This record gives sequence, structure tokens and C-alpha cells, in this order.
Amino acid sequence: MFASGFLYSSLNASNRNVGNIDFILLGVFCFAVLFSCLKLFEKVVANGQPFEVFAPDNRYVFVSSTKHIKELDKAPDDVLSLQAASKQMLQPVYTMHGFNWFDRRGTEGVGFIRALRTLLTNNLPQILPELGVLNRARFAELHQQHSIKDGKAHSAVYPMVVNLVVLSNAVSFFGKELAQNTNFISAALAYVEETLICAEVVRLLPTFLIPIVGRIIARRLKSHEVIFETLLPVAEQRCKERNQRILGQETSQHADCIQWIMETSPKKNPWTARRVVYELMAIWFGSVHALSTTITFAIEDLCLHPEYTQPLREELRRGYTEFECTGNGLPLLDSFLKESARLTPVESMSTRRAALRPFTLSDGTRLEPGDWACTPVRAIMTDPVSYPLPFDFNGFRFATTEEVQRAGPDFKALQRQHSKFTTVDESFHVWGTGRMACPGRYYAVAVMKVVLGQIIMNYNLDLVDKKALRWFTWRSTMLPKSSTKVVFTPL
Repeated sequence: MFASGFLYSSLNASNRNVGNIDFILLGVFCFAVLFSCLKLFEKVVANGQPFEVFAPDNRYVFVSSTKHIKELDKAPDDVLSLQAASKQMLQPVYTMHGFNWFDRRGTEGVGFIRALRTLLTNNLPQILPELGVLNRARFAELHQQHSIKDGKAHSAVYPMVVNLVVLSNAVSFFGKELAQNTNFISAALAYVEETLICAEVVRLLPTFLIPIVGRIIARRLKSHEVIFETLLPVAEQRCKERNQRILGQETSQHADCIQWIMETSPKKNPWTARRVVYELMAIWFGSVHALSTTITFAIEDLCLHPEYTQPLREELRRGYTEFECTGNGLPLLDSFLKESARLTPVESMSTRRAALRPFTLSDGTRLEPGDWACTPVRAIMTDPVSYPLPFDFNGFRFATTEEVQRAGPDFKALQRQHSKFTTVDESFHVWGTGRMACPGRYYAVAVMKVVLGQIIMNYNLDLVDKKALRWFTWRSTMLPKSSTKVVFTPL
């Protein structure tokens, strides 16, 4: 769920200190926006034939048939690489304090998959109760700070959600001590946006200018430096404790992502503290960006479809405590979040693979080194073959018939087979596909349920302007507008 980048909010956002890079952004904006591919992707028909798009930086080959998608998934990592595509998108050398990861997945180990998919997921029952309390308190604090119009607080929903997600992730990944570090949290709030700005500028530059301009921008954007310098001493202490345990000495016990990333690194060549921090920075970017955007769109969809509020609230009152204890449950809320993500996905392309060596699909379509293969997410997730009434919002579309009947006679389960938000299959590509599907999706969905669940249980919601455009697009990315306001009325 990584995004390729955005500039609009950066040029219009308040409380941003981007210094002298504004002139670069303004200079490239008019050029780059001409190549926004979002509308073009949606024209891909479900005929199973590959579809190519030429952009200033790459040739993109989109595939939509199950057969071709499986061929991409089975391709060796040294032929088609997700890591190489992510590296080109995010330019980590300049956005992540010099992190220059390998193009081939697994070169330095893939322990982070177990850290996110297993260890973080298994720890949800210990994390979620505290996240509920923190989100409820932080939301009330933010809500009190917002301007009052006609007796009601008008809340800019996207910045508010980013704040809640940063708090949630900081506690879950690093523990309460770092989550209370104001300098660290301020940098963490700015980090995602600054990463996207820098990466987009660098991607649009001629090759010979990239090192020069990239280093200049990296020096101007300070958030990645603050995050790195804050996490490094913690990671160094953990590595020291790891060495002490090898010698049979007793050390402190930790249950956070710093510890899990370190412990799942290769046994024969354990990661250094710097390498652990680099991995944490990459994970942080993906989690904050994807969660914030998805939750914001879900809140806005609930405002546009208020008939779902009461059945969701009733489900939360019945099942929230059990959800906190297990990390599972709340199927109606799960379905609502999934339907919102289906119709307003963060990305219009998924399954990104950069060709490191020539690769040929079974129909003869050829990718040369440097080309990208990907799937057209929006087109696939609005295909009437897979989704009855594909452009209609049906919040309980993915729930079972029994669960929907409990919600009331006005709701229907449209899908032939129910599924969870975390399900990865040929018709739902929010999390990627196949063996490269996002390992952190179970944690992500749980946090979404905490944030949205706390809001539903404690507030009524209403968009200030239901007719206003709620998002903007940049390249293949759809992002919420920071100017969208919601009225949250305490119950």
C-alpha cells in the first residue's frame, strides 16, 4: 500500500517547514501532473490482455487476468522485484537517511515478515486495550482545539486521523516512552509527507541531477534525521542486550517492533543497529500512510451513508471488548472498512514489480529491464464479474447473510462469498497479491477498527460540505484533501 507521492497538500498545508524546496515543487508540478494515469487505468477492461502505459520515468505493463498475475507472483525475485520498484518510488537514499536497500528481496533476510505477520499480530491483545484508551483521549483533545462555527467544532479530518495513527503506531512499534517524546512524534507526523515530496521530485529529475538535488532536499527535510537519531540509541542498546544474552547474561524483556525486527534478522549475519532502524523507517512510512488514508475515507463514507452508523454502533457495543482481547471480530465494521477501501483505494496500481532482467508473459508480452509490471487495482475492484453493482457503496457487502440480517432488513450481503478485509485474492488487491502480500495487514485492520470504532461509539458524524471534492489524485495515488471538515458531535 505504498503511494507514489503527492504534492498538492504539501503546497497548501499549514505548519510545514520545507524551506527552499518549494521552488522545485512548483517547477515540477505542472510538468508531472500531465502524466497522471489514474483515469487511464480505469479504462482497462477485463479482457485478460496486458495494457501498457508510458510515463516519463517508466513503461508500465498492467495485467488483470488471474493467469498473468500468478505469473508475476511466481517470477524469481532477481527477475521481477517488488523491492526495486519500491526503491525507485521512495528513493530511500535521500528520504530515509541513506538507506540503500538491495533490489533483490531476501538478500539481507526477510525476518520482518515474521515480525509483522506473526509477532506483531500475536501481540494485538496486549496492544489494543491501551490503543483504545489513548485514541479516545487524544481524539477528545484534538477535537477541543478545532475552530467553532455556528456552535459546532469543524474538524479537518485527515490531519486528525494522521495524528491518531502516528500515536497508535508509535506505541505499538516503539513503546510508550518514545510515543511521549514530542520531538520524535513531530518528526514522525511530518515524515510521510516529506518522504513523498522528496521522492517525487527526485524521480522526475534527469539521472545526472539526482545525487545533487537529492542530497540538497535530504538536508532540508529534517524529519528522517530526527527519527533515525532517536531510534538509533534504542536499537544499539537492544543489540548490546542481544549479545549479552548470547553470553548467558540476563537482560530486560521487550515486546515491540524494534525487538522483533532485531530478533528475526539473519542468525548468521545479525543486523546492526543502523540496519534495524532503516527497516523500522520503511515500515513506519508504509503503515502511517496507508492507515491514515484508509481510515479517513471510511469516516467520510460513514458521513455520506449515515444509515450504517446505528448497526455499527450496536455491533461495537456488543463486541468491542472481545475484539480488544483477541484482535478478531466486528465483522460489520470489517466489511464497511473493506467496502470503503474498495471504492476509494489509496493506489490505482498494485503488485508492482520492476524488471531486473527480461521477462515474458505467456501471451508474449515482454518486459525489458527497467519496465514495471503491475495490476490496475481500481479497474479490478470495480469489475461487475466479481462485484455485483460494483459502483454502489454497500457497507455490508462482504459480511455473511446472518451478520447482515442482524443489522436490519434494509441491508444486503451482495457477494456470493463473504470475506474479511485481510483476505487477499484475485479480485481484491489493496494488500498486494500472492506471496508478496502485505504481512502487516492484520495489525493495520485492527488499528483501523480501534480508531473508527472509538469514534462511532462516542460521536455522531457529519460532513460540513457533502458536495465538496474529498480527494485529489497524483499519478496513480488517491489521497484525502486536508481541507475536508467533519462535525463530530459527542453522544
